[in-house]
Amino acid sequence: MGKIKKYIDMIVDNGKREEMECLSDMLSDVIYMLKDEHYDKYEKYKMKLYGMAYGYQFNEDMAHEIVEDMKPLGEYWDMKTTTSVKNQYSINVDDCTFYVVMNSLVNDYHDAINPEEVETYVKMAYAFINDEDAKRDKVWKYFTTIPNRD
Repeated sequence: MGKIKKYIDMIVDNGKREEMECLSDMLSDVIYMLKDEHYDKYEKYKMKLYGMAYGYQFNEDMAHEIVEDMKPLGEYWDMKTTTSVKNQYSINVDDCTFYVVMNSLVNDYHDAINPEEVETYVKMAYAFINDEDAKRDKVWKYFTTIPNRD
């Protein structure tokens, strides 16, 4: 184990608030320095921190950010619409996850499946979210690692 890792572990183990705040400031500074020269690492660390902070669930801001970057349509359905549809079909998943998945599907399949066939998209979203053989946090991992952010 390197010296830096050892120091960090000792600070965390001590758990002194002032030292933890200082460590947090240092970590934040270092991660922001990566943004210009090592953007991939910056994004990876930013998303890891976000996941740790929010329990690997999307909040509305993150969900909107992800959907805005979708190609070619971006946001086809707003969150109010997807939440209403989710409730209409009694799908047990958080609003942000359903919003992201529904918009992803319509962006990927709008040429093959008419976007007016909402029930088809709902069934596909349900199947994607409830994939039996998928790893835990599948939706989170998929949308924070697979899309090309160029």
